[in-house]
Amino acid sequence: MKFKVHVVLALSVILGIWIGGTVFGEGNVATKDEVICESCWSFSYVDLGSEVFINGKEEGELLPVSSLLAQSAAGEVYNHYSVVNVSASSPTIETEPSVTRAVTTVVSITGVQGEAVETTIEGGNERLVNMLNKHLERSGFSVNSVVNSDMGQEVSITYTEAQARAFFSGGDLSLLASLTNQEQTSEFNTYSKAIQDALNENKSRKSVWLWDSKAVSERPNETIQFLDSHHINHVYLHYNPLVEDHYPYFISSMDQLGITVHALMGAPHWGLEKNIPEGKHRMDRVMSYNSEVTEAAQFKGIHFDIEPHVLDEWDTDRENVVNQWSNSSQIYVDYAKDNGFIVGSDLPFWTDGPSVAPYDPDFYKNMIDRQDYVTVMAYRNTALGSNSITSLSENEVLHANSSKVEIGVELQPHYLDYVSFDDKTYLEMEYELAEVRSYFEEMQAEGFAGTTYHSYTQWKDLEAR
Repeated sequence: MKFKVHVVLALSVILGIWIGGTVFGEGNVATKDEVICESCWSFSYVDLGSEVFINGKEEGELLPVSSLLAQSAAGEVYNHYSVVNVSASSPTIETEPSVTRAVTTVVSITGVQGEAVETTIEGGNERLVNMLNKHLERSGFSVNSVVNSDMGQEVSITYTEAQARAFFSGGDLSLLASLTNQEQTSEFNTYSKAIQDALNENKSRKSVWLWDSKAVSERPNETIQFLDSHHINHVYLHYNPLVEDHYPYFISSMDQLGITVHALMGAPHWGLEKNIPEGKHRMDRVMSYNSEVTEAAQFKGIHFDIEPHVLDEWDTDRENVVNQWSNSSQIYVDYAKDNGFIVGSDLPFWTDGPSVAPYDPDFYKNMIDRQDYVTVMAYRNTALGSNSITSLSENEVLHANSSKVEIGVELQPHYLDYVSFDDKTYLEMEYELAEVRSYFEEMQAEGFAGTTYHSYTQWKDLEAR
């Protein structure tokens, strides 16, 4: 039997347990002094983007702790939904206006007895299990994780009573009213935010530029393992005809893992209309390769990296170069789409500003609209504030009316210390990227697609330090 769950906006009342104006549980009698779980119904938060429930579904003494953790982890990103019977299989949600979708992932938060301060994550969704483990460990928590295929897409987060005691300055862990009168510690806030960061990363794309041909021709298995373990969705692989013989194994291995490979190509002079035949010829080479291999070994997309701002003409006749860049882009995109490719390109963050806007104020909008996606090269190493990753990419994300704007970050060395993550630690980079995802999620920005790393070699080296 399937249960429909209806959206309740603005933290309004559902029958059951009160939590700051929101009620969970069942029955029509509830006070702020007790938790009612007569049939152990679940409280739920649903992320419309990734179709994830966050549930607290125990009838034990730590249910109030789980309730507050789930509420905090949900934040402003997740809407409150009415209670559902936890025994229901394959629940559905009904969103406004009357759009029904299946819930594909259930995240349960549960407390158990135990004097060791630790958390156990278990579930069949390996990607989410790994991301929850990563973000909780990054935040300093002791975590054990187990991938259990028997659990399907359900993932459980189980904390001990000893861990729960560290979340509050005092109070009775079994009474909601007692806990709501206690100060939540920084450990509580860090723990719940780590859960939200993991959910945000799970629902967004992760892509990477791969320029080093040797990573495919000489070290393919090492590269495949790294990309798989880091849950990459798209690889933008520099197309090099000299190593074509190595592509079938690499690309088919990626395909088996659910990772799509796009042929990365382009040069600054491709932005000039006289060089359009060269760009088409390179696409023809990719099509020739595709015609000779199995479908699993084929490039699924074309990813353009065309940056004519480094040409001398950019300074001497910029208006003309901007117009040619836009025109040639349209021709390349049409040609690639006509031949069945997914199409995207790199977009410098400054194309919405005075470098381009006086000549073509709609340039960046047209680039976004005509392609399946764009990767904004928002090369900064801080997530928030002025001159940050989000401030340099916000216009592009907000313009897109669907999930098609990736945020590219730089890991290669740069003489300006605010551009690249090269002089940061891997954990510092992970923290900033989590803040980027959280920023656009809280804005409910439909245009945000995910993050892209520039590039594979530097990413791998940074993690190994």
